[in-house]
Amino acid sequence: MTARAVGILIAAAWSAATVAVAADPPKKPWADQADFGLVMTSGNSEGTNFAFTNKFKYTWSNAELTFDAAAVRSESTTRTLTNPAGVVVVQEDTTVTAETYAMGAKYRRNISERLFWYVGASWYQNFFSGVDDRYVGGGGIGYVFVTTPRHLFKGEAGLDWTYEQPLYRLESVRPPRPPELDTKSYGGARVTLGYEFKISATAKLTEDLNLFESLKDSSDWRANSATAVTASLTTHLALKFSYNVLYTNQPAFSVVPPDATAPPGTPSALYEFKKVDSILSAALVVNF
Repeated sequence: MTARAVGILIAAAWSAATVAVAADPPKKPWADQADFGLVMTSGNSEGTNFAFTNKFKYTWSNAELTFDAAAVRSESTTRTLTNPAGVVVVQEDTTVTAETYAMGAKYRRNISERLFWYVGASWYQNFFSGVDDRYVGGGGIGYVFVTTPRHLFKGEAGLDWTYEQPLYRLESVRPPRPPELDTKSYGGARVTLGYEFKISATAKLTEDLNLFESLKDSSDWRANSATAVTASLTTHLALKFSYNVLYTNQPAFSVVPPDATAPPGTPSALYEFKKVDSILSAALVVNF
């Protein structure tokens, strides 16, 4: 074989390798998805509604690590008009009407093709539900029940430990302090179900259901449901419509101090928050 022929073969091999690499780049081990929702009004009515979630996932051959963060904040401005001396006086007050923050991390590792174990930790805060801080840590096992090109259904079951501090002001609580305001720490059992249905090549439906029950008090249980439809616009952009329902069978309490006009010795009263919170949102999804 001549030197020229060898050179041609080397050049052809190099060209083929270059084309293969360009056509099929190596898959990156990480992915990040951020959802942004924002509504702002100004003029005769003023308000801001902001929602943000982010999910980062790093994948190995037999394991994955995820970090989640979420924030919801809503505020509105009320306008009061008075006429004390023939001139209109305008007073505007801005009030926060919703405020929720959450963060969490979870590590999953495969035991077999369908069976896996996990450990995780999370933090949650919702002032308008009476939760100042809730820390949860635990672990368990999971199983993939269905995995097809269009359907994915899996579940997890495990044990958690919860530390929860209710929202209150100590200086406003007259002794004896009610037990409903005590900081709680307890073990619990958790079951999580997740379903994904690919409606088409560019759209999918997801449903995540999270059930938790305290092992200390069986009537203290919670259920969270998150339903979402996501439709891709481009490779990196999508629209997402979601509906979240959060149910707490034993909601937190808030202290209501006596009014200034109340008779002397009037004790503080307790207000029980509602059991159900729901969030309906539309967001722009950015995939990195």
